[in-house]
Amino acid sequence: MEAYIVTAEEDIWYLTGITYRPEERPFFIVVSPRGKPILVVPKLEEAHVQKGIIDCEIIAYWEYPSPPDKNWYDILNGILERFNRIGIEVNVKSDVFLNIEAKELVPAGFVAEQRQVKNPLELKMIRSSAKICDETMRTLFNSVYPGVSVIETFAISKNVQNGLIRAGNFDPITTTLLTVAWPAPLSAMPHSIPGLNDRLGQGPNLAMCYFRINGYASECERTFFLKPPSRDEHELFQHMMCARDKALSKLKAGVRAADIDAEAREYLISKGLEEKLLHRTGHGIGLGNHEQPYIAEGSQDILQENMVISIEPGIYVEGLGGFRHSDTMLITKDGYELLTGFPRNIEDVTINKSNWGSRIKGSIIRKYLKL
Repeated sequence: MEAYIVTAEEDIWYLTGITYRPEERPFFIVVSPRGKPILVVPKLEEAHVQKGIIDCEIIAYWEYPSPPDKNWYDILNGILERFNRIGIEVNVKSDVFLNIEAKELVPAGFVAEQRQVKNPLELKMIRSSAKICDETMRTLFNSVYPGVSVIETFAISKNVQNGLIRAGNFDPITTTLLTVAWPAPLSAMPHSIPGLNDRLGQGPNLAMCYFRINGYASECERTFFLKPPSRDEHELFQHMMCARDKALSKLKAGVRAADIDAEAREYLISKGLEEKLLHRTGHGIGLGNHEQPYIAEGSQDILQENMVISIEPGIYVEGLGGFRHSDTMLITKDGYELLTGFPRNIEDVTINKSNWGSRIKGSIIRKYLKL
């Protein structure tokens, strides 16, 4: 290839260190073996992108939309005229792809592949994010009580943000913070949206800390109970933990991601739970909360040292709830390292505290929000 085009926001951040929100105005970086990379940006961002960490040529287009010769595709296509065979990262938006004119345009995944294996600085960022995830899960566990409203668990993320700001460690463009707890039986639908005034009862409830902090993601999820679980709940919980252990036992560099998924999935199927499964065993974590490698039945990915993934086999029983733990973990040469280590055994996730301070605070929050 004589040149390569990257246009996704996270990929440009990865290559340049430039933080921005593209909205409808696309950004591009054109890389070639000879000459400086070329950054194509809207005029609105021309001065802002000077803070990029690479030496590059910056060319601005007027606006979106623009008249002929001033819009992004006329500017970009003029740059591309000098090249014959051009690659483009496959996550390009279709309307952008259709407006690019090239003698030969080849979709590829070079940046996605490069992003999978983390360098030392990236691992430092992810460790920091994961540590805050763990600390926040502890705060959540110390705040819940029978009858706690969902809005009270959402509000915890605001305290995390305030802490980052006070520490001088907060980039609002590359930081997103989500804390939430799904009450049973809604926890059986893990991508549902609980009502703000929904209340948590006995369980199985499902708590999530789902973060991207200053560009790098982490997650920690725990099934928990506010009263001792029933025998059936205890059995389903242990099946989830056994499936998790099956997956962890195979984790190391050189193993096929699909084989990790098979370890957990086949165990659960052997226990008659096939109809209670909704998703794969895990996914990659990095700039995105979900990215390659995918720990899934149809995955072609092979684990490599310094990849970061989640392991999170789940069991979902309609009318009862969901059973899923998730941790952020680093793949090593001979195994793995847990980056989130919040307690996970059934005794650890059965909460018997009264949490009277949280009850009083929760009543104030609900009254203020008229819930």
